[in-house]
Amino acid sequence: MNKSKRVMRRAILSKLFDSLEEQGTIFHPRESFLNGDLSIREIDALLAFKSNAQLEELRHALDRLENGTYGICISCKSSISQDVLDADPAQRICSSCEQRLLHPVHRPDYFHVTSRV
Repeated sequence: MNKSKRVMRRAILSKLFDSLEEQGTIFHPRESFLNGDLSIREIDALLAFKSNAQLEELRHALDRLENGTYGICISCKSSISQDVLDADPAQRICSSCEQRLLHPVHRPDYFHVTSRV
């Protein structure tokens, strides 16, 4: 991960703010929110009772940033490219793993047993 933790935290918070703003459930000034004026507990309170996958992913990205696993693929443990993280700060898998998971290679069934009569 090339960018500093502070810059990536701000990117995650920006996406989180945008999502909350779309729902009409944020009542904090944008800059205050992005500058980290809210604690993780206050962010959790904002997200309480909201059933939204994108919000959950962004919240988990903040956790990964805090515990040092942000930018590391959960599948192969390699680094996720900065371009991918810039496009989607909540991304959990690298481009290679994403391709592998979305487009699996068809393998012939070598274990197919034919009966002999």
